[in-house]
Amino acid sequence: MYRNELPKFSGMLFIFPQEQPLNFWMKNTPRSLDIIYINADYTIVSIAENTTPYSHAQFSSKHPAKYALEVNGGFCQSQGIAAGDRVEFLQVASSLQ
Repeated sequence: MYRNELPKFSGMLFIFPQEQPLNFWMKNTPRSLDIIYINADYTIVSIAENTTPYSHAQFSSKHPAKYALEVNGGFCQSQGIAAGDRVEFLQVASSLQ
């Protein structure tokens, strides 16, 4: 929320303790996003594409998900990303330890 810019190949990953139905909204988000919902098996279960900035509408995962990845609106279409695709997370060293 409140982010005016998001670099082209960047995103924000939300990790939940277990799979569950997820809902996101755009209340304080000034830019359109694609929200990619991913289950515990790293399969994309649904995508909310080109969300409307500042919307109070709920964008549901449609199926239980453990992860939500927000990227710039239109990214999934431009990169050919679709529900059913599998993703891989690479471990990155954290400076927060």
